[in-house]
Amino acid sequence: MPLQEGIYHDSRVRPGRFFGILFLRATGSRSAGAAGGRLSALWQLYQELKLGHVPDLAPASVPVEHDNLTVLVGYGPNAFTLNGAVHHRPSGLSDDQLFASPRREGGGPLLTGSGLAYAPEVVDNRATEDFCIQAIADTKLAVDRLIVETWKHLHDNADPATGVSELELTTFYLGAQRSDRRSWIDFHDGLSNMRSADRQEAITIKRGPPEETWCVGGSYLAFLRLSIDLPAWRRLDRVQQELLVGRDKLTGCPLTDVDDDGRPQTDPACPVAGTQIFEQPNDAAFAEPPRTGDPVVLASHVQRANHHRAPTSDPGSRRIFRQGYEFLEWAEDAPRFRAGLNFVSFQDTTERVIKMLTADDWLGHVNFGGDPDHMPPGMGTLLGVYAGGVFLVPPTMPDGGLPGASLLGQPAPAPA
Repeated sequence: MPLQEGIYHDSRVRPGRFFGILFLRATGSRSAGAAGGRLSALWQLYQELKLGHVPDLAPASVPVEHDNLTVLVGYGPNAFTLNGAVHHRPSGLSDDQLFASPRREGGGPLLTGSGLAYAPEVVDNRATEDFCIQAIADTKLAVDRLIVETWKHLHDNADPATGVSELELTTFYLGAQRSDRRSWIDFHDGLSNMRSADRQEAITIKRGPPEETWCVGGSYLAFLRLSIDLPAWRRLDRVQQELLVGRDKLTGCPLTDVDDDGRPQTDPACPVAGTQIFEQPNDAAFAEPPRTGDPVVLASHVQRANHHRAPTSDPGSRRIFRQGYEFLEWAEDAPRFRAGLNFVSFQDTTERVIKMLTADDWLGHVNFGGDPDHMPPGMGTLLGVYAGGVFLVPPTMPDGGLPGASLLGQPAPAPA
């Protein structure tokens, strides 16, 4: 069975520009059947939204020809604790493959050995619910509408006695892709993402113990909502920034070494004459960081995140397929906004991303890049975690029904 839509691994398919991820929690008795019935009804609602069928406007429809909405459902560790859940928690969601909780007083490390930590004010990780729904589309309205229609459906189908539905929408996060292919730190982003031909080998769950056969053909989703300390970043000069990132700021060319004066160097042939490096993302000749023996370059973010030590299909390669969406939101403290990234990755085992974030020769003990013992001021906390979770993304169902429905047993019929 194929991967769910919303994992844009095929080179012929471009991801939509707008992103949303919703988190849902089972309520009341936390019955797998009741939660499954409601989740199945939501899944059917989402299929109707793709066709322009909005319940409150029936029998009329709305234009959706430019939306290209895709919807993906994931199951968090808590989904396997629902009363009547059929399957045990799969190995990719074992305790040692999950993100830590923030401290009661706020903050705290995301993982033992990782340089990523929750922002000081974060006391509750809101991305660890039973289910997640990822929505991606070419119009913002399509994503926003899905969120509002989810709320409408749960509200309209609440128990009259308690006012509560079988599922509760606990939070959602939004993001968008930038047309300039840069991130909030102004560097080209995503250039060294996995080559198209290699992606499915790293994404798709291929085998496991007999009790996890139902997961084969699916994937694991890791989600992080990361803030970026732009005032701290802008206090660095261009050379410092380039050495931390591992790329030239203007061209996006990867660094090859550092000269005797500490100036970063790139291949003289990059970029190819007459082209911009973002015109050929992922498969461009200079997108991948070069092999280098320079310790300063090796400590950069690009080098730490892109070792090529084994075939992509080997989890030891730690290659993951990333889909990133920037966000900007109001904040009370200076600079009066919070800029950041919705980091989404797909992999056949969560071991890939966990090891990437904790191994010393990868991103372990560094927040972004550089030498952890000689970090420029503020770079130990450049990125702050506001939410994070890991979810199983079961394969599609042959009949187009809810992926992963077998976990929930025989879902109770949900009123329309």
